[in-house]
Amino acid sequence: MLNKKVISISLVLFLLVGSMMIINNNAKAWWIFSDDEGNQEETTQQQTKNPEDFSGKLELMVPAGDYMSFMKKNVIPKFEKKYPNVELTVSNDKNLKTRISAGDEPDVYTGTFGYQPAMYAKSGKIVNLEKFKDSEKVFDRISDRYITRNYNGLYYVPWNVTTQLMIYNKELFREAGLDPEDPPETFAEFLKAAKKINNLPNRKDGSEIYGTVFWNEALSWGGWYWTMLTQIYYNMNDGQYQLFNNYGTDIVFDKEEANMDKFYEFAREAQQYAPPTMKTNFFSRNIGMWLQFGYGWMANLDEAKGEPMKIGEDVGVAPIPVLEKGDTHWSTLDGRSIMIFRSNPEKERLAWELVKFLMKKDINLKACKALGQLPTLKSLQDVPYFNQPETKPFVEQLKHTLTNEPVAELGDVANILQQMYIKTVIKEKISPEKAVEKAAKKARELLKK
Repeated sequence: MLNKKVISISLVLFLLVGSMMIINNNAKAWWIFSDDEGNQEETTQQQTKNPEDFSGKLELMVPAGDYMSFMKKNVIPKFEKKYPNVELTVSNDKNLKTRISAGDEPDVYTGTFGYQPAMYAKSGKIVNLEKFKDSEKVFDRISDRYITRNYNGLYYVPWNVTTQLMIYNKELFREAGLDPEDPPETFAEFLKAAKKINNLPNRKDGSEIYGTVFWNEALSWGGWYWTMLTQIYYNMNDGQYQLFNNYGTDIVFDKEEANMDKFYEFAREAQQYAPPTMKTNFFSRNIGMWLQFGYGWMANLDEAKGEPMKIGEDVGVAPIPVLEKGDTHWSTLDGRSIMIFRSNPEKERLAWELVKFLMKKDINLKACKALGQLPTLKSLQDVPYFNQPETKPFVEQLKHTLTNEPVAELGDVANILQQMYIKTVIKEKISPEKAVEKAAKKARELLKK
């Protein structure tokens, strides 16, 4: 009898503690997993080192291209000057999955918002940054809207952010009899405008004109591409539904009011006025409107056919259309998150020094300008550079954005939705309603594993 009472009391205590371990952030609740020794708070002695006291090698992994160039030119020389006994190298993230599988993770990684920090935190791969005694000072300098807690910890520092808007070719608008100063506000208006532009005659060189365009070849490149479609989906339900419930334990995109079927229906009709791939892109000057233009694409305007395209002159910028007039125009909140992969206390502390260095005001501002991103630091919000006519619409849109959900399975579920997109939008083999039904079934099977 005594043993049964002990068991009963233990069970009650377990459930009580478990219930207290639910946290809520941006309407997301998560089960909290306790940190093990690798994430314990640092001692005062570990925190009081001078820059010259640090030594060793450090690897920073970033996306290939401009990020690599920026780090080599602007970060490595200055960081190594401040930390003379540290050797900093930079690598690209093309083989990250392979390296993680082999237990050869980089020290610091600038990944994407949302699911990546959640996925690596859940698997115990990255450091809870709250272990560092001065972490609060770093996070206090960052706008709250960009900070998300996962598993009762802060596992990444939001380095920069971006969002997506619609851009359109003002000249093609005029040629199609549309007002270039009055872009489509609703999806219905968008489709009408796309049809008119699509009916324009071929150019002198024989090239066709299209009403819109989608990056369809990326549908098979992995779940990351969902971040370039999700802003359309959000505006089908006035930003009320993403993919998962508040706990990340089930999907909600199959609810009738989520309107995932309407998202597929719209994309199917819009595809009639689009080329099959991005081989013909907006910068060819043959595309009327593009719903997937991120702030980071600005540099591509300089590479437009013939001569650079300029926002305000031959390119218009507008919010993503909505289902009904008066609805809020939503978009995605994406960006780069700095994570530290777990190794040993000494290496992790050195990695944290690099994270703080990257969040210095001057370095952060220079990075945002060079990489075409928007700032997360409060001290940079009012910098004139981010209030220029071509930048301000993106800054204003940040007020109505939704972060990619911090669910480890997001990439896999997004990939399922993209496969259904191919079947219902591109190949038209199944109805939008059937596509949602099949995607929901597959997603739930995935979450049960």
